[in-house]
Amino acid sequence: MRLQDITVEVRDKGLTRRGIIRPEELVLELTDNFNNLGSWKLSLASEHPLCDTLRTPGSGLIVTGPDDVLLSGPMVTSEFSSTPTDPAGTVSFEGVSDTVILADALAYPQPSNADATSQTQAHDDRSGVVETVMHAYVNANIGPAAPAARRKTGLIMGADGARGPIISQSARFPVLGNLLTEIALLGSLGFRVVQRGSNLVFETYALTDRTAFVRLDVRNGTLSGQKVGISPPGLTRAIVAGQGDLTDRQFLEADTDESVAAEVEWGRRIESFIDQRNTSDWAELQQAGDEALADSGFTAVNVQVVPMEDSTARFGKEWGLGDQLVVIVDDQELKSTVTGYVIKADRDGFKLGALLGDPTGFDASAALNKRVTNTETRLSALETSSTGGGSSASDQIMHIMGVW
Repeated sequence: MRLQDITVEVRDKGLTRRGIIRPEELVLELTDNFNNLGSWKLSLASEHPLCDTLRTPGSGLIVTGPDDVLLSGPMVTSEFSSTPTDPAGTVSFEGVSDTVILADALAYPQPSNADATSQTQAHDDRSGVVETVMHAYVNANIGPAAPAARRKTGLIMGADGARGPIISQSARFPVLGNLLTEIALLGSLGFRVVQRGSNLVFETYALTDRTAFVRLDVRNGTLSGQKVGISPPGLTRAIVAGQGDLTDRQFLEADTDESVAAEVEWGRRIESFIDQRNTSDWAELQQAGDEALADSGFTAVNVQVVPMEDSTARFGKEWGLGDQLVVIVDDQELKSTVTGYVIKADRDGFKLGALLGDPTGFDASAALNKRVTNTETRLSALETSSTGGGSSASDQIMHIMGVW
């Protein structure tokens, strides 16, 4: 991906596109995360014709790559600054991805009732395949089927491919994004909200297994260097507590082949208590344990690699967000998921970093903090600037954090 492959448009509060920022004007930093919030930063001269539009609450950006929309989302802060050498001043903007609407909303126990104080259901119980359940929760709470007071203007539902196993799920005021992240783990699915045309679209997609085709390795010429770190699992045994009191309370212990193998490998039995007093359904208790183990019940491997300049495995083309691929480390094949990327584009050129491995939990607080955790740490791996005609291996440092 190159600077000229990116189109940056400014939109107004009504999602109408007001203009394009030319590549030579870009001072942009873009971060996106698998099944989580993304963020963006942009600096513009105060006299730029689109500056006033972008300073208006509700405005935002649409960033499109060579093949698809990379990220879209609203502005959340703007800051004017000037100096003797820049008396006209510069405006610095920060924003988040449109997936923020999933952080803004709760999943009501009775979503057909917009009044949170008069809910007549204890939980919103839904059963079905993972993807369909995800769409149902979004549609009922903020989508076209939601009450007018909670319906997100301009939001439509993307295609539901009815993928994943059959599950039973209950909701009582969790953050909608948190709920979706937990469910998506069970179906190996990704989700996001992005602007297409004049609408916001809730999209779900299956992870693409590229492990047979994309192999990042020093020996095959796709990498010029790598660093590896290993750490233990977050848990190996999930103790799930259901309903009842004291000795009459339901308890279920869950583990997986991976968690047990990690337990043997590290010589540590790592237990975690999960409170599920909202249900007495043994299937739901098992599901809660499975979710926790799918999230952190395995050995973590952190890998930092430097792709070769002429690598045939190009981010954004041969592999992208949510894809599964292989990194060869010390003659071992390590499989993982692309969980994020960082892009910087400015007068010095284009830089790209990609993250693989452990998807973090949905970060609802990012909407309030106006940032995505560890952005500066991730960008520190992007060491040198690239030129307009291409980038060297050291220019394209990809910081890869993997968990298997």
